[in-house]
Amino acid sequence: PRPCVLPFIYSSKAYSSCTADGSQNKRLWCATTGNYDRHPEWKYCALTEYGGNSGGQPCVFPFTYKGQTFYSCTNKDAQIGRFWCATTGSYDKDEKWSYCADKRLYANQIGACVFPFIYNGKRYSSCTTAGASTGKLWCSLTNNYDTHRKWTYCDPSEPRPCHFPFIFKGKSYSACTHEGAGDGQLWCATTANYDTDSKWKACSQQEYEGNSNGQVCVFPFTYKNRTFYTCTNEDTKGGRFWCATTGSYDKDKKWSYCADTRQHGNNMGPCVFPFVYKSKTYSSCTTAGASTGKLWCSLTSNYDTDPKWTYCDPSEPRPCHFPFIFKGKSYSTCTKEGSGDGQLWCATTADYNKDSKWKACALQEYEGSSNGQACVFPFIYKSRTFYTCTSEDTGDGRFWCATTGNYDQDKKWSYCADTGDQQQPSDDYCNSSNEI
Repeated sequence: PRPCVLPFIYSSKAYSSCTADGSQNKRLWCATTGNYDRHPEWKYCALTEYGGNSGGQPCVFPFTYKGQTFYSCTNKDAQIGRFWCATTGSYDKDEKWSYCADKRLYANQIGACVFPFIYNGKRYSSCTTAGASTGKLWCSLTNNYDTHRKWTYCDPSEPRPCHFPFIFKGKSYSACTHEGAGDGQLWCATTANYDTDSKWKACSQQEYEGNSNGQVCVFPFTYKNRTFYTCTNEDTKGGRFWCATTGSYDKDKKWSYCADTRQHGNNMGPCVFPFVYKSKTYSSCTTAGASTGKLWCSLTSNYDTDPKWTYCDPSEPRPCHFPFIFKGKSYSTCTKEGSGDGQLWCATTADYNKDSKWKACALQEYEGSSNGQACVFPFIYKSRTFYTCTSEDTGDGRFWCATTGNYDQDKKWSYCADTGDQQQPSDDYCNSSNEI
C-alpha cells in the first residue's frame, strides 16, 4: 500500500490532508499520486495507527529518533515512504513503532524539529511562542525559518508536567537537563523514572497558552486568597503548572502555563501564613535563618516538622507606592485589608484597582551587601546625613539604608523593611555643610 501524497489535486482543487469530498460513503480518503484528476489512484485513510512492531499502538509525541526530536510522523528511512512514529518517547532506546494514521498527516509540518533555528533573525534552541498569537509552542523544521518556512506545533501526546526529581541513566535530576539530548534540547521526564518508562517532554523556556496566550508570570499573585510566589498545579487537569499573569487571579482571571524551567523538585505552592520556624511564629516572609538575607516563606504551617519553603521573590521588585488606592480607599502604609491569608501588603502603583500590582510587605530589612542587617540611623551617604531610608541611586526605586553609620566609608547596606520610615520621594537628609 502506497502512502498518501499530500497535497494532491482532486477536481482541480488542492487537498493538504485526507478528505471525504467525492466519497459516496463519506469515508476519508487520499490520493496516492500528486494529481488524482490525471492519475486516479487513491486509498482509504487509516484512522488509527497500524502495523509496525508495536501492533498498531498509538504514536507518542515527542519521540527521539537518531538524536532528533519529532512532534509529527516521519517517513525518514521508511520503505516506500510510508509515515511512521515511535510508540514510546524514544525510538533510539526502545525501537518500538507503528505506521501513522493517515488522518494525522498534512502537507506541511512533517519532520523533526531543528535546533537551533533562526526566526526573525533571532536564534532559538527550544520550542518557542514567538510570533504565535495563540501562545502555542512551535519549532522550525529547518535551521532557518526565515528562508524555509516549515514548522510544527510542539504538542505532546500526553501534556503532563515534568516530574521532579526523575531518574535518567541511574542519576537523579531536579530540574530540566540537556543530558542525553542529541539535538541539545532541554528536557525532563514526566514520570519518576525515565529509564523504565521512556516518558518525557521538551522543556519550555517561556510561558505558553492559557487565556493570556503565553503572557509571563507575575509573582506574587493571589489565588483563592492565598499568596503564591511559585507556579502551582492546583485545580489543573493533568497536573500541569500554571501562574497568574497579573497580581491577582482572583480579580482578573488571567493565566498561562508555566515555563518548565521555572520548576524544580521542591518549592512549589502558596506561602502559608502564619508558619512556625524554630518554634517562632511568622505572619509574613522572613530572612530568619537565611545567610543571604533573602526573604522566604514556608509552604507548610510548620517548617520545623515539614521543611518546605520558597523565596519571596517578586517578578517586579518595585517599591511600595504610597499612597495607593484599593477599593476606592487611600492607603499610606501597608495594610491587611483584602488579604485572605493575613499578609501585610501594599500596591506598587498608585491604583491597585486598575493595575493589580502589589507586593507583600517586608517586616524587616533584607538582602543588600549586609545580608539583611538592620538599618543604622543616621547614616552618611555622599557626605550627607540621612535619618530615613532612601531610594536615591537605586535602579528600581526600592528603598535602602546603610547598616553602619557611614556608607561612604563602609559600603554596607540593606533594603528597608516596607513598614519602616520611608518617604516618596526620599529627601529626608540633613546637609552636612557648616553653612546655616
